[in-house]
Amino acid sequence: MQTTLDRLVILGLDGATWTVLDPMRERGLMPNLDALLARAAHGTLRSCIPPVTTAAWTTMLTGCGPARHGLFDHRHYDVASNQMKVNHSARVRVPTVWHSFSHAGRSVVCLNVPGMYPPPQVRGVVVSGMDAPHLEAALSGAPEFAARLRNEAPDYTLRYFWKRAPQSYEELAENARLTAQSFRGRAEGGLLADKVQPDWSVLMVQFQNLDPFQHRVWPYLNVDETGVDRPNWNVAAAEVIRGLDVAIGLLCELADQRGAAVMVTSDHGFGPCLGRVHVNRILLDAGIARLPGIAGQGWRRLKQAREHFRLWGAKRDDPHARTSSFDASVTAQFPFDWKRTLAFAPHQDTAAMIYLNSTARRAGAPLSTPRELDDAREATVAVLSEACHPETGKPLFPKIVEVAEAYHLDPAREGYPDLIALPDEAYWVRTKLASGAGWVEPDANLPGTHRPEGIIALATDRVTPGRTLNADLQDVTPTILKLFGLPIPTHVEGKPLSLLSDLPTRRQDPGANPVTGPHRPQFEYTPEEQAIIEQRLADLGYLE
Repeated sequence: MQTTLDRLVILGLDGATWTVLDPMRERGLMPNLDALLARAAHGTLRSCIPPVTTAAWTTMLTGCGPARHGLFDHRHYDVASNQMKVNHSARVRVPTVWHSFSHAGRSVVCLNVPGMYPPPQVRGVVVSGMDAPHLEAALSGAPEFAARLRNEAPDYTLRYFWKRAPQSYEELAENARLTAQSFRGRAEGGLLADKVQPDWSVLMVQFQNLDPFQHRVWPYLNVDETGVDRPNWNVAAAEVIRGLDVAIGLLCELADQRGAAVMVTSDHGFGPCLGRVHVNRILLDAGIARLPGIAGQGWRRLKQAREHFRLWGAKRDDPHARTSSFDASVTAQFPFDWKRTLAFAPHQDTAAMIYLNSTARRAGAPLSTPRELDDAREATVAVLSEACHPETGKPLFPKIVEVAEAYHLDPAREGYPDLIALPDEAYWVRTKLASGAGWVEPDANLPGTHRPEGIIALATDRVTPGRTLNADLQDVTPTILKLFGLPIPTHVEGKPLSLLSDLPTRRQDPGANPVTGPHRPQFEYTPEEQAIIEQRLADLGYLE
């Protein structure tokens, strides 16, 4: 029996949950996954807080949570520009597992993982995922691979097919076909990367389209009480899972040919979504946030008119002129009275990201002293903790993380939210101010949402098949490093899987490689790239 691994294939199944996979296996749709699990230990992998895609995959690749690696969401609130901006790899504050392998002189392949744009400069092939503005940008770090990909794996794409819940059987069936095709294309990209970078130690392929598929098609998976008895729709939806299994089979075959172990991991799980919770409406009703009076509304409209006139003039002189910075600002998107608003939530999905309106973030804000900040924080926590569903009486935000207390840092200095309000697991969060007075409303376009409980499986001669695993997402990186006998960096908060206790654990000398990130602090998306990615996030249901 070997002491450490030479090779490892990682299958990243975005949003995968045993709730879906087990019933599909019982229907005979996943023979390749069945064969893998027959020789693997597997179980539940708990996601990070919040369990959102970019934050979660970054947690998986760094071995630490969002407070340490720096990404809490797809976007962050940039106080200097007063805008929401898309996160990227240059904002990750610690090295990834790929840097550990590169530092050890080993090569890696990483395809399609979110949070990897721009591609980090490591040994091997890294192709970015959903945070790349387009495929050419995603491939920019691997020119040789890119040149061959176009000819040898033409189905490898960044396209997404589930921009809404399907409106007809024909739309469902066609999107299912395209999704299954994209899974195969992703696997074929992995096979090609093996040819381009044959000395790889770890080869990871991430399957992003599983996530939006479940967001939009959850009722037709028939795995819980939301299941709808529409047999032909169920069969069409199941073809996506069958296509995923085909891709799994291709990569498991590659692993067998290369004598590689196999790990399967998701970033979070999935379950039914019963609607959206309007967090800013709750704050407004409690007086934590305030709308402007008549004079304030008039001044806002005047500013908008001036800006629109300026933009019209710029567009007349140059049709390619950039869009209005005022329209993109947080001030424009959220028409609060900023002199009286104590707290607000400018971004969300699986959780509400709430910021105190302090002078550390905005000149003229109402909060400046420590006592004022503490009082506002306590009032906001109380309001959200007491908010209940109008029909069921259940708390809408059963868990609220106070970032300063939980992580022993200053959120304003770090650019982090002050509070992370996690909704009842069956609900998504809405921050956009819309007409109406209700705190909760259904969203027919988003019948499925994230859950913390994802999946993990490990097939290697170091583990006993069938053994049940129970781990945290941040345990993946130290587990990988331990399997290869590499030292675990000091920034890593996770721990290797307990079933590897017979292997030695090497910890890095704290002074050997201090954390200095971000890795490319000079990088910034262009406004056009930012717009492309935000539109993609909106299409996938993450933005409104």
